[in-house]
Amino acid sequence: MKQRNWRCAEDYHYTQELDSGQWAWEFLRRNPEYQQDWQWFHARWETLEARYGKPPERDFQRWKNDPLAYHDIEDTGAECQVEQDQVLIECWMGAKWGFYKFPLDPATEQPVIGEQLSWLEVEVSAQVVRDSGSPYLQGEPARTALGFDLAMPLREQLETAKRYLQMRQARLRREGAVTLQTIGSCRERWTLMLRLLDGLRAGEHTDELAAVTGQPGVSGAALLAEAQSLVNGGYRGILRIPDGRKP
Repeated sequence: MKQRNWRCAEDYHYTQELDSGQWAWEFLRRNPEYQQDWQWFHARWETLEARYGKPPERDFQRWKNDPLAYHDIEDTGAECQVEQDQVLIECWMGAKWGFYKFPLDPATEQPVIGEQLSWLEVEVSAQVVRDSGSPYLQGEPARTALGFDLAMPLREQLETAKRYLQMRQARLRREGAVTLQTIGSCRERWTLMLRLLDGLRAGEHTDELAAVTGQPGVSGAALLAEAQSLVNGGYRGILRIPDGRKP
């Protein structure tokens, strides 16, 4: 992966053009485990191509009978074709890391989403809040909980809840209590995170990182922890953030 000068903001000017799918990739490709998985995958793929050829000449019948073409199945939830408790290595990679199609080299910059990289749909689970002390609420004004009577029809309750949430969101935004997340509103913070991650990879001390890229009121340590959370799976949440300004 290209080593950028994390101290130089100009080295990260390319982030101004990234969409949500490309932002998710920026964090995933900095994941050391993904980098190791890709090296493992790439070595196997090259061996298989040397043995059986490349498309369109590839001898797929012999390819799919080679143990190197498979990985033990894992509980990934993806729809991979299973062969004796194993799946093809490209499907295993995609299922583990959240995308379709061929795994990308971590060195790939600004991949074309939908062509070079197609993300799996991000499923959102319902949050069950049992009391006001729920960890989900965390005292955050942007989070709220509503009650529903499951012994009664849901249609009217859901419509009422929708109107309430729309009005509450509008009021909190007017008051400045919450900011609607968009790629544009997150871009500056995410770019700082990339710089922190690259500085850490370059061997810089965390105190030095915080001094160069810290934001007013935000500790460098907290920003780095948030960045590492995005690297370690949180990148998929970026795919839910709209590119525009509409809620």
